[in-house]
Amino acid sequence: MELRHLRYFKVVAELQHFHKAADKLHITQPALSNQIKQLEQELNTKLFERVGRGVKLSESGELVLSSAIRILNEAELLKESVSDLESGQAGTLKIGVLQSINSLYLRSLVAEFDRNNPNISLQIEEMTNYNIEKKVTRGDIDIGIGFILNKDYPDIEFERLFDEKWKLIISPTHANLAKNIMAGHSHPLKAVLLSEYFETRKIVDKYFSDNQIKYTNVTEVNTISSILDLVEGGASFSILPEAFSALKAQYRLEIVDLDPQLPPRTIGLLVAKNRSTKRTVEKFCDLVRSQLSQA
Repeated sequence: MELRHLRYFKVVAELQHFHKAADKLHITQPALSNQIKQLEQELNTKLFERVGRGVKLSESGELVLSSAIRILNEAELLKESVSDLESGQAGTLKIGVLQSINSLYLRSLVAEFDRNNPNISLQIEEMTNYNIEKKVTRGDIDIGIGFILNKDYPDIEFERLFDEKWKLIISPTHANLAKNIMAGHSHPLKAVLLSEYFETRKIVDKYFSDNQIKYTNVTEVNTISSILDLVEGGASFSILPEAFSALKAQYRLEIVDLDPQLPPRTIGLLVAKNRSTKRTVEKFCDLVRSQLSQA
């Protein structure tokens, strides 16, 4: 078995189509099929099942994909580690960040990092906290900047950067209704919230339930900027981490303390345990600590 077999298998699994995978890999479809057949013969199992014109992973294929991703990531890490050792400046850094980090801090972090490390390629993706945890554990990303919810992640090293409180966000026009909202009284405002797959939404929903917070209806969006726009311009309110109060200057908003308070959200660095660390990871983490850490 060679790494080539695993790379080809991974692309077919991702695209679920041999012809599309062959095009992406710049080889012929018969050549690709032959490589997959070799892998299946060596593993003595069938990796794909036909579905119309495409394919899907077999049960064995699912198991092989998990191992293939890990092996390929470790191989890539080995190559980049050697390159780092030789030059001290080469390689690729993959980072997953929360929407709040992307909105408020990423611009200054990237600008500073690029000034000192111009030959390092950055791949940054905004994602949910769940995906940050999953991708750090699997090795799909090198660094995550996210939060914890009093959980134990045995494969993740978490380093606290800062804590942030939660705030009620409301327009000045309806600021007089803030006390009614907190008291669980009826009011005419809608709640503007992130979609249900965001962990932030789960926290806010539980707060509403625990404190009998009422609202006429819900508007769901998938960006914080959309929440702030709608709260500013309509009969709406929301609950968000206080970091977004830094955007208040761009909007006409009232930021109100919650009563009762939600437990603060702890933002920190997430890296995988028991995995060799690239020097580029150390450099970026040092920069994040210098810009975001609080005592």
